[in-house]
Amino acid sequence: MADLRILRVPHSTNVDRIALAAGHKALEVDWVDVDPDDRRVVREASGQDLVPVLLADDEVVIDSPRILAWIEARFPEPSLWPSDPGDAALADVFCHRFNEVWKGPPNRLAALLGPVDFDHGRLSGSEARAVGDDTQRLRRWLDRFEERLDGLEHLGGDGFGICDVTAHPFLRFGAHAPEPGDEDPFHRVLHELGAFDDASHPRLTAWVARVDARPRA
Repeated sequence: MADLRILRVPHSTNVDRIALAAGHKALEVDWVDVDPDDRRVVREASGQDLVPVLLADDEVVIDSPRILAWIEARFPEPSLWPSDPGDAALADVFCHRFNEVWKGPPNRLAALLGPVDFDHGRLSGSEARAVGDDTQRLRRWLDRFEERLDGLEHLGGDGFGICDVTAHPFLRFGAHAPEPGDEDPFHRVLHELGAFDDASHPRLTAWVARVDARPRA
């Protein structure tokens, strides 16, 4: 019997967080694939439409940070959080802040630019300024991540952990184009407006490659 049973849709960044965490802990996952255009199964199980959804014997857990905490509590080794309470608290702050600064702006940009052509010419003046402001915000945060990796192998320190699990599924789009069949405009924004490479952000590029090589459930 699998350790976890989780509803997912293709190419989901939040689902990839769970795959990374489960791979780190060598957990077996029973993935239940859901049609992204027909989420009745997700809604019936959890009362909302977003994935991942963890289905346990006695509870249903939604939202990737809550699922990650649930997994850590029940499968504590190897840990995703630092053993020192202060360091663990700092990791939580990083993850919360990452979700604010790296999920909000790309979602706004995807909504403004549209799902097909990213036509900047159709934007009003205020919308164009908003796109410019959010794009600059993403670029500044790329520099912060690059600085954070100075002398470190991972975003939370020398060991792989919750900061990497939280950030990598999103930041990797800056180094890689979306996979064939992935038409999510959010991922296109992450790739086209949050792009980086070995010349501009060598530490971040190397970190993406290190985490890419890690096991996933």
